[in-house]
Amino acid sequence: MKPESQTRVSAVTGMEQDLQPTTPIGCAARAERLRDYFDLQLRFAEAVAATAVLPLADAVAHYTNFYRRFGFGRWQDAPIAPAWYTYTAHLMTLDTHEQRVAWTQAFLVQAPSERLPPGRQQFGCFGCDPFDADGRVRIHFTNHDTDGIGPLSRTKIEQRRHELHGMFTYVQHTYPEAHAVRGGSWLYHLEAYRRLFPPVYGASRAVQEGTEHLQGTSSWGQFLDHHEGVKPALRAQFLANLTQLNLHRLWEAFPLPTYSTQAPIQAFYDWYQIGAVRPSETEQDAHDAASGL
Repeated sequence: MKPESQTRVSAVTGMEQDLQPTTPIGCAARAERLRDYFDLQLRFAEAVAATAVLPLADAVAHYTNFYRRFGFGRWQDAPIAPAWYTYTAHLMTLDTHEQRVAWTQAFLVQAPSERLPPGRQQFGCFGCDPFDADGRVRIHFTNHDTDGIGPLSRTKIEQRRHELHGMFTYVQHTYPEAHAVRGGSWLYHLEAYRRLFPPVYGASRAVQEGTEHLQGTSSWGQFLDHHEGVKPALRAQFLANLTQLNLHRLWEAFPLPTYSTQAPIQAFYDWYQIGAVRPSETEQDAHDAASGL
């Protein structure tokens, strides 16, 4: 499977937006935009539940990103939000797929806005977490642009690099003990994303196995364009893959793999010239010296 034309045209701008509406009308409109996205995730959960003979509520909890979409945070962060059980209890009473999609949309409308995990700092479209026990800072990407142009388009390279320069300046000052940067996303499939980082970082990418990343956007984000519409080619491929689901390798049902990446943090400081004297400053210093200032 190589839906390359779909990837080139729209996948470079496809990732979930963190543009949370604050009015009932805005929430309802977003729920309608995300209908096909919810449909896709529920079809996956239904297929897993049927194949593995699992309760649908368990499949939805572990193999969709609904828990985060509903503003409850990360599934791994106990305790589980009581409202989640309200959602799943009613979900289990519904007979048809269409009813389950409609209930998911209705629940999103009244759910709290998504929130950043504790400690995460945002710099434009990029975010970073505090360094972990192994001294690694994890970075994230969320589309915050509202101009209708894909956030990874060539015209925005400098804007994205400016955000990264600001973020890694913050990291250097705030987490001097950190020694590595890591990531995990389908976006590393794209040269338009990899070109923003030091080459050694993109070259480190390896397919991420397991299913924990299916609870966020690192895999599910590949299906959305920057208008939060589902990409037809990737949807069709995904649905075809569900007919031959391998319970031991569920991540392979996704058309584009999710990659893990890691590189020394110094590579980022060098790439973005963090702490380095910029050429304009050097030229000014030379001018000042020549002038006896």
